[in-house]
Amino acid sequence: MDLFKIQHELIADRTADAWYRIRIAGPSFHYRWDFGSGPSGAFSNISDEHHSHAVCREEPNLTMSWGMNVYSREERNELHFDWAEGFVNPSVRPFWVDFFWNNALIDRVELCRIDGGHGTIPIPAGREVTDFETSVAYLVHDLEEGPDHDHPGRYLETLNIKRIRDSDRWGAGSQQ
Repeated sequence: MDLFKIQHELIADRTADAWYRIRIAGPSFHYRWDFGSGPSGAFSNISDEHHSHAVCREEPNLTMSWGMNVYSREERNELHFDWAEGFVNPSVRPFWVDFFWNNALIDRVELCRIDGGHGTIPIPAGREVTDFETSVAYLVHDLEEGPDHDHPGRYLETLNIKRIRDSDRWGAGSQQ
């Protein structure tokens, strides 16, 4: 198995039906760990974790976890995105979608919740997102909400965000 096949065929070219969502509560063992020292001495604690997990039905060595916040609570309060100002609730909550092969991290996409949590899109960098990031946004959307709710494409179109080919992933998710 190679990374090209994983990114192109197993992630970007699959729908939510190709994934089994694990809905059982309990630890996932994919944590953000904080440690250091402060006025009270040394500390070590779990500060965040992914809240959702799925396994690829065709290739169970491929798993995904999503929902871990990109920024700490304090940092999130400082975030401001001009492109989100048109929403009634302009807050943007970035989170990671991590892909694992045999439990080793092989890819990460940064998505965000927008419009008061109603939408999920990739973080637009310079008013652009890649086709692969958009494919992952659709996958997460469909695993969580189902295809009947507002989809990432509608939000990207409303925000006039351009979709581009993902050259780092050799065009994964692109129709060209």
